[in-house]
Amino acid sequence: MNQRSASKKPLISMTTLQSAEFAAEQIRRAIIDGQYKPGDRLIEQQLTDGLGISRHPVREALRLLAREGLVEVRPNRGAIVADLEASNILEVYAIRSALGGIALRHLLQSRKSLQQTDLKRLERLAKNAIQFAKLTDQEKTIANDLEFQTAIVEASGLPKTVQYFTELNAEIQRFNNLSHIVYTAREEDAKKYVAGLLEAIENFDLPRAEAIWNEKFKVAVERFLAFAAKPKT
Repeated sequence: MNQRSASKKPLISMTTLQSAEFAAEQIRRAIIDGQYKPGDRLIEQQLTDGLGISRHPVREALRLLAREGLVEVRPNRGAIVADLEASNILEVYAIRSALGGIALRHLLQSRKSLQQTDLKRLERLAKNAIQFAKLTDQEKTIANDLEFQTAIVEASGLPKTVQYFTELNAEIQRFNNLSHIVYTAREEDAKKYVAGLLEAIENFDLPRAEAIWNEKFKVAVERFLAFAAKPKT
């Protein structure tokens, strides 16, 4: 064996878990972006061929996406992309609102819970929110707001709360992408629901933080219901 061959590092293949996570991320992104639309069949053989992995990780990925509400796995009939049901969206808002409340209480009832790294992340996102709200395109505002919400929950350090909250991010992203809902009060929202919430967190003002968080989701539900009531052209 020559020296050059001996010095080569061995190739490292993905484990089944890594393959499943890879497949889930690829399929999730395709669903969020609308490449797979509600009701579309997700055929295992096509997915394995496209992703270059075996069927077992693909099945695990579909089960994971079913937990997130993006896919329906039907026994003996395969998987389809889940519909965007109004009742499901309302339930997602309610769950996220409740989980955020748990995170805020844990975060602010003990002053030791809020780390400087988390605070700096929230400050950066709050600054972005004000800047992005002035742009014509609302895409950056939506993505930044989701990250701000997630950053608050992650700062709590509660693993289950973080897990359940982040699993629902994809459903919100899909709704925004497919519905084309337009948010018209972005500058006001950024000041009230992002900068205002950050100020309450910095001051460890739990009642105000909870009030802003709850109002944010109450308004989100009202806007969604108003949007859903409009006749579709």
